[in-house]
Amino acid sequence: MLCRQITPEGEDMEYTCLALDSVSAGEGDIVVIAQEGWSASTAATGKAGAAIDSAIVGVVDYIDLLPKEK
Repeated sequence: MLCRQITPEGEDMEYTCLALDSVSAGEGDIVVIAQEGWSASTAATGKAGAAIDSAIVGVVDYIDLLPKEK
């Protein structure tokens, strides 16, 4: 899937990457991505050593931010 980085508030940032979807995420879902070969490979295939650089390893249900300090 083509993934775009967002801020904690949900605003788009400039970084975009291609990640293997290992958790059946859908278009528009907020996801967690592993961007390290060993972790991405193991999470996506269950075996270490596959040629995978980035993998979606979780879908975020909600983001709960602390209120801004005054």
